[in-house]
Amino acid sequence: MVVTNTLLRALEGRTTRKQKIMTSASARLEAMLRSTDFYDGNMVNTFALEAAELSIRSQQQMVSLTTATQLRYMTEIGIDLEYVPEVPDEVRKFGTIESEFVKPRNVTVLGKKEDRLPMEEVFNRPAREYRAKVAKGMDESKALEHAVKRGKLFLGTNVSLAEREATFQILDEADRTSPNLTGWRRVIHPEASTSGVCGLCLAASSRLYTRENLKPLHDNCECEVLPVSKDNDPGNELNREDLDTLYDLAGGTAAKQLSRLRFAEDVHGELGAILVPEKRGQKVEQFTNPALWQEKPVDLDEVARQRDIAERNLPYMERTLKQFKASGRSKSDAAYKYTAEMAERYRAALSA
Repeated sequence: MVVTNTLLRALEGRTTRKQKIMTSASARLEAMLRSTDFYDGNMVNTFALEAAELSIRSQQQMVSLTTATQLRYMTEIGIDLEYVPEVPDEVRKFGTIESEFVKPRNVTVLGKKEDRLPMEEVFNRPAREYRAKVAKGMDESKALEHAVKRGKLFLGTNVSLAEREATFQILDEADRTSPNLTGWRRVIHPEASTSGVCGLCLAASSRLYTRENLKPLHDNCECEVLPVSKDNDPGNELNREDLDTLYDLAGGTAAKQLSRLRFAEDVHGELGAILVPEKRGQKVEQFTNPALWQEKPVDLDEVARQRDIAERNLPYMERTLKQFKASGRSKSDAAYKYTAEMAERYRAALSA
């Protein structure tokens, strides 16, 4: 199949919009984390609830984007479909490891009841991990960076889980209503990856999956799913072009590394299907080259973007400052200083 300009525009548009969703949400989450006192139970609870709301909004945006793009992909391979998926706010399964902290939340998905992990529990974890790191002797500043990194990872995983659930509900409906759907393919997005394409994703991109297989996830994965029909497999052509370019620039090195890499699919109690090296502990290469991929889409109106971030975050910063002042928090405290500096920066962005 010739990859049409319509399909390319849909792919690029999805990548750009997902990046905007994640950039805005991640910046907001980081600001919230850095202004939270992890030893103050009320502040931690407030953070967890507000972070959960932020994640749910981002998940809902991603579900809307996924629905629009997947229906477009279906049209491109000759399958006409109208469908709206039902993705709950709680996107993580309830595993036994959480039982000491929280009870499951029962949700209904397409008429079936399931136990899911309450979203606010996910965002209680950065505080617990921060306190544990400090208790073991880690410097507070390093523990904070760890908490921020983990919080962003949890947010990104939630959005990916929502995207996957929406995608496979759409695939289910296409499989139910059309005899032409044969499966799906994992499509790599080198232009969306800052650290390079994961070797596991490159290895898995050569495989044609049947509908019964959920897309296995891994941390910070940028891949997406393209449907495959009896006559059309656009994802195969797109992946082949990227791999050929990679091999040409790497001079055969990448091909040798990939030939040694074997992937496996495991089941995580909370995340479901995940992608892992076949040999536990095996190093997974990141394949990239600055000249390899086209430049990332950029937001030309940077002033408008910064203003939007400021409008979203300033009320939270001002509210947190009031809480600090009311509790007698010292202005030399790291969380107080960070919150005051960010509030001032957001005010300046709004007055520009």
